This record gives sequence, structure tokens and C-alpha cells, in this order.
Amino acid sequence: MNYVLKRKDEIITVIDFADDGSVYKFHQKLINPELAPLHDDNNFNWLKQWWKRRSIPITQGNIRQMLEKKGLLGPEDFLFKNLGLSLTDYYWISPLDSGMMWKDVNLFDNDFHGNVLLYEAEDDNYDNLPHYTPNGSLQGTLEKSWIILNGERGLLKGNRDNLSSESINEVIASKLHEMQGFNNYTKYKLIRINGRNYDYGCYSKLFTSEKLELIFAYDVVCSEKKLNDVSAFEHFIQVCVKHGLDEEELRSYLDYMILSDFVLSGKDRHLSNISILRDSETLQFVKPAPIYDSGKCLFVQDSVPSSDKGLLSIKTESFAGDELKLLGLVTDRSLLDITKLPPRSFIEEIYSMDSQIDEKRISLIGEGYERKIELFRAFQLGQDLHKVKMAMKNYRKPIVNTEEFVIQK
Repeated sequence: MNYVLKRKDEIITVIDFADDGSVYKFHQKLINPELAPLHDDNNFNWLKQWWKRRSIPITQGNIRQMLEKKGLLGPEDFLFKNLGLSLTDYYWISPLDSGMMWKDVNLFDNDFHGNVLLYEAEDDNYDNLPHYTPNGSLQGTLEKSWIILNGERGLLKGNRDNLSSESINEVIASKLHEMQGFNNYTKYKLIRINGRNYDYGCYSKLFTSEKLELIFAYDVVCSEKKLNDVSAFEHFIQVCVKHGLDEEELRSYLDYMILSDFVLSGKDRHLSNISILRDSETLQFVKPAPIYDSGKCLFVQDSVPSSDKGLLSIKTESFAGDELKLLGLVTDRSLLDITKLPPRSFIEEIYSMDSQIDEKRISLIGEGYERKIELFRAFQLGQDLHKVKMAMKNYRKPIVNTEEFVIQK
């Protein structure tokens, strides 16, 4: 199956796809190399890897069931059937010599498949609709769906279990950024989703457009060979500066993000949850993307640590493997104002909107959050948190979960 990879209407290369929608081979000599997705020129398999990475993870929500229901061979087949289209950039594929144009298929202007049931009950007329879905290129393992709500494009996200915790956490993070006066963040609102066991999902507006596209930090880091004596963090900054970003502005953004994640005990700031916005015409990096995907914070699906050591031992997926190492990357500790943080009462009040979470759990989350603020205060005052961690100070008695000792009939 011969297709052309395009950026809008500019051809980049010709691709031969396998029956399962994966890239079988492609012309290594690019027609418009400057328009190609960001990649390492020394990696001859970059396009195969890029396409596979672009496809929706099989672990996301109910994707596996949806693929089986529609007779698709896998995530890459789903992506292929939808021409590789996305709502975050302008890359897509079209059959060779088909005459298809960007204006006919782009999802910034044309309608697309997307529903609030997140794949469980697709429209009966799915095959008769004239347009495609951007959900084939939607990243992350949390169930989610691009939708058009009241004429506006946005992202609807759910949760991993019957609790609304991750959606609530997005709203809490939004409130924190609002109180800080930091305006480069994604605003989330709670929304009820039909047919789900949890009370609330969350919704955010699309922040890309036909003028601004999203570039993941992962792609930035992998686009150039990193020197052995340079950290991934510094390498990311160096490459961004080469592409037009102001170094001081970028460092301040990253510092603020690390500090706010620490206060919220965010652990999922991996390199696809950090991004850059790029100008569609000049291809220059414009600014860091609004902070997004903060849902895996405030001890989601974890017990709340009962000691300082536990609170300072949270592992992270990011430029470093734990929170203390991430704090070590910060150059300006003052960027987060400790007097402008949501109070514990706000955290507990918004969590109480979830009818399925018990009061004890809510109280423990509030207690852990409050203690994390105190640890952050110590950090801002110059205290070595490694020494605090070694002191192993308990701030409450450990809670014994008696249910694990009972046989459930």
C-alpha cells in the first residue's frame, strides 16, 4: 500500500505500509527534509518508530475492545485507517496520486468522530460519516477522547478506576496555577461522562491550532545526539534554544513546573507530558506548551506516606527518577509563591464531590498535601531535603489496612 507522508499539502516521502498499518519501508531520501517530523538523521528507522509512537497505546482505556469490535489489526491499523491525522500537528498520509488535499481532511476545520462514551458505544453510522477521527494518534494510557463540544474542540479524559481522583487533580492543578498568576497552563473542568462508574471526568480546550503545533520533549531530545557529559535536561534546553526559544524563559518555565509538581506530588511528568509549541510556517519554536496532564498527583492509587522520608521518596518519570533529583535541577526556588497555594480545605472540599471516596482517604490526602507544602517551605529556605529525608520524621501514626487481612466472600 503506497501512501505519501505530507505536512499539510507538502510531500515529505513515499511510504509502503504493511497490512497491519505499520511502516514497511519508505524512501530514505526525503523530498522536503526540512518539513519532516523532528528526528535524528542518523537513525534510519526513525519514520517507522515515529509512526508506531504516533499510534494510540493499546493500553489506553477500552482501545483493545474497540479495535477487536471493528476488525482492526492493532493501533497502527487504526492510525492508518484515519490517515495518521492529529489535532496537535499537520502530518498525515494520503494514497499515492489520490489528489486528496489538507483542506478536505484536516481536523481543525472538519468534523470528526469523537463521543463522550470514549469508544464504548460508537455511532451506529460510524462507517457512513465522511470524516476521520484524531483519536488514532491520541497518546497516553488514560481513557480519553477528542470531542467537539458546543462547536469547540477539546479533550475529554476519564479515570483509571471508579474514583474521579485524576480528573479532580487536574482541576486542583489548574487552581494552583491560577492562584500563582501563572498563565501558561491548561485549564480543566469537571464533566460527567455517560456510562462510567466514576462521578466525573474532565475537559480541556484544544490549545494547538493551524498556526501552532505541539512538539513533545521526547522528540526534541531524540532529534540530536546527546553528549555523554550533558544531562537530558540540559540537552533538551540546548536543542530548544537552537530552534529559537529564549533560554531564560525556558528555564523559568521548567523550574516552575518542577516546583509545582513537587507540591502536588506529581510523578508523571515524562517527556511526552512536556512539550513545545512550534510556528507552523517558520518551524521555529515559539514557547513552552501550557502545562498539561497533572492528574497523576496527590498520591493517586497510592497510600499517603506517613513520614517525611516517604513524602521525599516519590519516584518520578521525568528528567530525573525522583523528586529530590528534579529539585536539584531548579535554579530559581522563588518562582512558586508559597502564600498563593490552594489551602488544604480546598483540596478536601473538591475531593468530597466524589461520592465514592471515603472521608478518611480525603483527610489523609489533605494531610499529605499540607505536609508537602511544609517541606517545600524548608526547601525554599535553603534546607537540605536529603537530610530531612534521612531523619525519617513521622508526622502521623501509620494506618493499618485491616481489609487486606479479611477473606472477602
